Amino acid sequence: MPRLFAILTVILCLASNCLAQQTPPVLPKMTETPIPPAVELPAPPSIPEDVPNRPLTAEEAVQIALRHQPDISVARAGVSAAEGRLQGTRAGRSPSLTVGAGHTSLDSNGASTSGGVSVGGSSIGSQGYQLSATVRQLLFDFDHTRDLVRQASAEQRSASADLTRAQSDLAFFVKQSFYSYVQNARLVEVNEADIRSRQGQLDLAQARLRAGVGLPSDVVRAETARAEAIFGLNLARASASVSRVLLAELMGIDPRTPILAADSEEPAVPAQDVDALVLQALRQRPEIVQAESDREAAGHGLSAARSGNSPSLGASVGWLQRGSTPAFDSRSLSVGLAITWSAFDSGLTTGRIREAAAGLQSAQAQAESVRLAVISDVSQAFLNLKTSEQRVTTSEAEVANATEGVRLTEGRYRGGLGTFLEVLDAQTALVTANMNRINAISAVNQARSALVHAIGSS
Repeated sequence: MPRLFAILTVILCLASNCLAQQTPPVLPKMTETPIPPAVELPAPPSIPEDVPNRPLTAEEAVQIALRHQPDISVARAGVSAAEGRLQGTRAGRSPSLTVGAGHTSLDSNGASTSGGVSVGGSSIGSQGYQLSATVRQLLFDFDHTRDLVRQASAEQRSASADLTRAQSDLAFFVKQSFYSYVQNARLVEVNEADIRSRQGQLDLAQARLRAGVGLPSDVVRAETARAEAIFGLNLARASASVSRVLLAELMGIDPRTPILAADSEEPAVPAQDVDALVLQALRQRPEIVQAESDREAAGHGLSAARSGNSPSLGASVGWLQRGSTPAFDSRSLSVGLAITWSAFDSGLTTGRIREAAAGLQSAQAQAESVRLAVISDVSQAFLNLKTSEQRVTTSEAEVANATEGVRLTEGRYRGGLGTFLEVLDAQTALVTANMNRINAISAVNQARSALVHAIGSS
């Protein structure tokens, strides 16, 4: 009996295998997911001549931004305005020349009719022809004007430092945006490669199903995974397009301008001694120069406020010619000294002193705040760089292992030793590993540019 039972079992198994080979595979009902075309913006009517029709490096993008970004023009205008104020303030310590010319006549009723021109003053109002010239010079005003000049000079240095800061910040922001665009563009490539892999796995699942050794559910899972990859590609394309628009805006050109990013890498920064980097930043950062200039300007402003109602001494030399005819019958020369003093101003000077003192206190606090912010920038940039470099090493190992995992699981599934779920999981792990590697490389480039900006080298 046991032997008969075993013989019957073998016969039944052989019969079931024959029936299975003769039965055609049941094809699952699926909807194939099409790959949508990439959405592109129309090019603007004109593209600046200095924007080449080729992939740009990060440094080229920075140079284009420095030429086109309106914020740089605003900062340059601030420097010009500060230079104008300095020039106007310096004029108070230099001689001034007043020239006047005119003619006055009397009618029969004693009324006067005059005419003439004056450069820097009024014409002389006596009968006949007049010509006058006066030179005035400030001699002494308890250094009030000198302090105003020093204040304006410090403000001019502050404006220049602000221009340098604007240029440095723009270079930093452009590089950050550039590497973000490169990152998103590379993620698009990862998603495209994922779709190709998913398509190959779908073909494998269909081939096994046609051979009668696969499952319909494997084919459905493969098509679902391919659809998810297409969805991810669509999102990646959108992110890349948006980052390109933001980069063009930072560069000061039409955001619709088509831009391609070259495979460029931020130069390595010798970052080992944090203390040395902090000292370098405190010497080079334009924010430090600007804060010190503002503090110096506030100090001179306080000195000028304290001498606001002090006496001032001035000298003048005048030359006057008069006559009933243009030949001038008489000529005279005058020399004079004048002292001006506002003995009482109802608290005007006191109020200006209090305001200037508060401004100096605020400038000192702002300088300390800027110093702390610079130290914080250097510290954070240093930590981010070191962490990002470690992430690159880890991600490279992750990619290598995930690639081998896909190879092994596909081989096992092809040989009928593994499940299709293992293949899907391995492919998902490979996509994640590739994305992590791209993100890590982008983070290193961004961290390097951040450290360069933090120490004031950009």
